[in-house]
Amino acid sequence: MTRLNQSLAELCGWLLILVVLFMIVDLVARGFSRPLYGVSELAMFTMIAVVYLGLSHAEERDAHIRVEFLTDKLSGTMGRLLTVFITLVSLVTVVIVAWAVWTNAVNAWESRQAIAGPRPILVYPVKFVMFAALALYGLQLCRRLVAQFRFKSP
Repeated sequence: MTRLNQSLAELCGWLLILVVLFMIVDLVARGFSRPLYGVSELAMFTMIAVVYLGLSHAEERDAHIRVEFLTDKLSGTMGRLLTVFITLVSLVTVVIVAWAVWTNAVNAWESRQAIAGPRPILVYPVKFVMFAALALYGLQLCRRLVAQFRFKSP
């Protein structure tokens, strides 16, 4: 799982480079009154993928932004119990969101939902990427939960 998280984090970096290159090419093409169709949509979809694909890696490295007001004040068993509770709430939330994204992705696939234009851009692929990334994030939360129940640092 660690290897997969690292690979996805690296993929996110490459995707960001790709978006920047497409935006530069589009900017230059606009200067010649020949803008590229779909670059902004591609950039939006890529940014969504980057955010979602990075969730599991950030969880593994404990790099998410959090408010530690209460967890810093509690130590020992109470602090660990609070951390386990927070992880459980996070896991339940991710499962609910993943289910909603899955349902939405299936509906988008069945209806062939697309962004209108000269060449319609299908929406469902990025929604399935979002679901897969949320599923991976949920698995990473499960790993953290198991580590917390063993009272080892995650």
